[in-house]
Amino acid sequence: MQRGLDDASYRMLRGIRWLALLCLALTAAGLDVFVTEGETPRDLPVSLGQRLWFLVPMAAIWAVGALLRYRRLRAGIQINLRSVVRRRKWPRIVLAQAAWAMLCALLLAEIPWSERTVPQALFWAGLVPTLATIWFDRKKTV
Repeated sequence: MQRGLDDASYRMLRGIRWLALLCLALTAAGLDVFVTEGETPRDLPVSLGQRLWFLVPMAAIWAVGALLRYRRLRAGIQINLRSVVRRRKWPRIVLAQAAWAMLCALLLAEIPWSERTVPQALFWAGLVPTLATIWFDRKKTV
């Protein structure tokens, strides 16, 4: 029974990566990191107000996607989530990937970039390792 609860907790933790990737994609789209032909790209650096505004959708995504979901869980399941993270390797990897993608999204959003090459590299640095592991651990349990 403990193994089944651990597996269910791990599947819940894997959903956190998608929230972080969504924040990364929204930030990259807001900065026009990838310019398509025929469109006028946004002028860089973006104003301070716009950079701070990028935090609003990120906070909303995390509030709705993770915090509300976590608070609705029973106390025993909350304790098991923390226990799974302490006991197992893959849940720690999942949390580290979500933190890395969010760090890349925050760096994209809050640093006043003057050219697009560094934000593009930062976007791919946040996206590729996480997506590669999502594909790898699709059928993995804890």
